[in-house]
Amino acid sequence: MTMNGRRIGKMILNCFATAFIYLVMYYLSYRVFREYLFVWTADNRYWYTWILPFVFIFLGKYIISYSITFGSIAGTFAGQYLGDYIQKIRMEKITLYSTAEERWHLSLHYGVAIWLAVILIFLVIGILLEKKLKKKTSS
Repeated sequence: MTMNGRRIGKMILNCFATAFIYLVMYYLSYRVFREYLFVWTADNRYWYTWILPFVFIFLGKYIISYSITFGSIAGTFAGQYLGDYIQKIRMEKITLYSTAEERWHLSLHYGVAIWLAVILIFLVIGILLEKKLKKKTSS
């Protein structure tokens, strides 16, 4: 197999692996994890964050691609459960005398923001790992 053929084969394999991971997460969001953030992210097609891993696969940046993919998974879990915890603590501050605005503000769920922050953190880690690996292989 030629070098170009291997590269295309590797890209196809990584695309299938990434698509499989997102499809499993999508399925589990509706069938197993029926909580707020899991269903919200699935309903909103993960805000199309799944496109980024495919872009990086086509650029040959597999570590960055998988870091975004796994960041999305980790972020969904962290966003749901940390968001629930933060919401619970904040809702305990609601009193009989709280205004409607205060009740609304204190009952917000920060799951989506946490999910996106975790993806961003994983992206930065992936970029750093990709650079470190490139530096190591070039020397």
